[in-house]
Amino acid sequence: MTVKTKKILVALLLCFVLAVTVTLGVFCFVPNFDVNDYGDFYQSALTVTQKSGAFTDTVKATYSLKLNEDAEGAGAENVVNAIKKRLSKTYGYYGASVDYDKDNGNITVEIPKSNNENTQVKPSAQTILNNVIVNGKVEILNVNYSNSPSYSEDSVVLSQEHFKRASVRSYLNQDVTLYICRVRLTKEGKELAKELAESTPYTCAVDGTVETWVYWTGNELQITYAYTDETTSAEHARAMAAYISSGALDATLTQEGSTETIENKYGWIYLAVFGAIALASFIFFAARYKGLSLIPIVTQALAVFVFMFFGALVHLELFNIAMGVGVILAYLFMTFFSAFTFEKIRKYMKDGKTYSWARYTAYKETNIVSAIAHGAFLVLGIILWVIPTLVTAPLGNAFVYGAILSFIVTYGVDRLFALMVGPFFEVKSSKSKVRK
Repeated sequence: MTVKTKKILVALLLCFVLAVTVTLGVFCFVPNFDVNDYGDFYQSALTVTQKSGAFTDTVKATYSLKLNEDAEGAGAENVVNAIKKRLSKTYGYYGASVDYDKDNGNITVEIPKSNNENTQVKPSAQTILNNVIVNGKVEILNVNYSNSPSYSEDSVVLSQEHFKRASVRSYLNQDVTLYICRVRLTKEGKELAKELAESTPYTCAVDGTVETWVYWTGNELQITYAYTDETTSAEHARAMAAYISSGALDATLTQEGSTETIENKYGWIYLAVFGAIALASFIFFAARYKGLSLIPIVTQALAVFVFMFFGALVHLELFNIAMGVGVILAYLFMTFFSAFTFEKIRKYMKDGKTYSWARYTAYKETNIVSAIAHGAFLVLGIILWVIPTLVTAPLGNAFVYGAILSFIVTYGVDRLFALMVGPFFEVKSSKSKVRK
C-alpha cells in the first residue's frame, strides 16, 4: 500500500471520527432529543443533568406531615423515601430534593422546572407535586370493572403486602397505545389471586377510589390504561408502578401556602467556565502541536460528550457544586496527561527523530508516571466517594469517573489515533531529518 493510499484511508477515518464527535455533541445539547424511555420529560443529555436543579429553575413546595400512627412502620423517613421513589419512577426526577424538617415537622419538595416543559402535553409542576404526595394505597377488587363498581373493603383480594415489584410497558392496539403496569406478586399473593379468573377485567382502586381495570394472566397482574392522550396514559401507568414500588405513604401531607419558584443563578455560569477551560485547552493544543493537535482535541471532546451521556444514563443525582468542581479537576487532569505525552513527541520530532520513533519512545517514557498518577487519582476518588457527605461523595464520584475516562483516553484512544495518523507525519519528520 502506497503512502498516498494510506493518507486517503486515514483522512476518511478521521472524517468519520469527526462526524461521530459532532453528532454526539449535537445530541448532548439539542432540545427534544430523547435519551431513554422517559422521553416525555428528558430532551437531551444536558437536560437529563438538569434533574439536580443545577442548571435550571426549580419549584419548591412545603407540606405539613401527619403520620398514620396505626400503620405499621410509619415514619417521616419512610415518607421521604417513598416520595423520592415516586418522583424518579414516574417523572424521572432522580435527584429531586425531598427534605424533612424535624423542628416543625414539615416536608419540603423541590423539583426542576425544565423537565416538564418543551413539549405539547406536560403535567404542570403543581400536578407533579400533587401526584407524588397522595397516600397511594393500591388494592385489587374481585369485582368486574365493566359493571362500574364502587369501592368496598369486602371486595379487596390483593393489597400492598402482596405486591412484589411493578414495571411499565406499552403496546399498540387498533391505533390506540395501551400502557400497562405489570405487577409481580409474592407467593401468598399468587395464592390469593387464584380467586381471579383469567381474561376478566377486575377492578383496581387507589386510596379507596376505583381507578381502572386489571387482568390476572395466571402469572402477573396487568393494570391497564387506554387514552387517546398517550402522555396521560403513560403517566398514570408509571404513577401506579411508583405507588406499588414505594408503597403507601401512611401519612397525610397538606401543602403550606403556594409553590415557590427558585431561579437558577449559577448553573450556566459553571457551564460557561467549563466551556472556557475546554476551549483554552483546545487552543493550547492547536498552537503547541499544530497538525498533531487534532488527536487530543478530538479525543477530549469525545470524552466530554461520552461523560455527559454516561451521566444521563446512570442519573448523576449529586451533580452539585462539589461534583462540578470535581469534573473540572478531572478534565484538567486528563488535559495534563495528554499534553505530558504529546510534549515528548513534539520534542523528539524537533530533534529530527522519525514520528514512529518519537511516538513509541514518548509513550514508553510516560507509561509508568501516567499509570501511577491515574491509580492514585482513582484511589483518592474511591476514598472520597465512600465518605457520605454532600461534598466528598460527589467529588469522589467525579474523580472516579474522571480517572477511568482519562485512562481510556490517554492510554487507549490517544495512542490509537497517534498510530493512525502516522502516514501524515512520518514523511515530514523524515524530510526534516534529511535537511538537517
